[in-house]
Amino acid sequence: MSELPFSIPTNNAEFRALFLETRDLIESLWQGYSEEVMTLRPGPHPEWSVKDIIAHLCWWETFAIARVGVLSAGLPISPIQDLDGLNKQVDALILGMPLEVVLAVFETNKKQFLHLIDQFTFEEWADETRPNFEGSSLMELVGANTFGHYYDHLDDLKAFREKQLG
Repeated sequence: MSELPFSIPTNNAEFRALFLETRDLIESLWQGYSEEVMTLRPGPHPEWSVKDIIAHLCWWETFAIARVGVLSAGLPISPIQDLDGLNKQVDALILGMPLEVVLAVFETNKKQFLHLIDQFTFEEWADETRPNFEGSSLMELVGANTFGHYYDHLDDLKAFREKQLG
């Protein structure tokens, strides 16, 4: 495993702070853009605009919120067999979403995650022995779909911002 660009949280306050800090960081990379720049293709990625990246992040955030709910209820989940294939299906669903909808979902997901973080003790978040999710913790699930995922797209957004600023 490669080195993470952040420290693993050791309590709920650190978990919440990491979520907020990384979310603020990625959000700062599109602040001040016009709708034209937000929807420009190619954008930060050859096939995606800034809006498309946000929509992609939102989909995975929403997915994580749902999976945490299922797992916390003690129900089993199926592992993702074909991540690339699922991403292609997601792209087909999200690329046509209007910018205002994407930004509203991004804000709604933030509120849902903050509420969700407070619903469990840190021990519950960090538990890697759940019978229906053994070997991974709920925190890893959330991290892979929020702060960890934000870092996957950070360089593209930074390079695009530098290009826009000239």
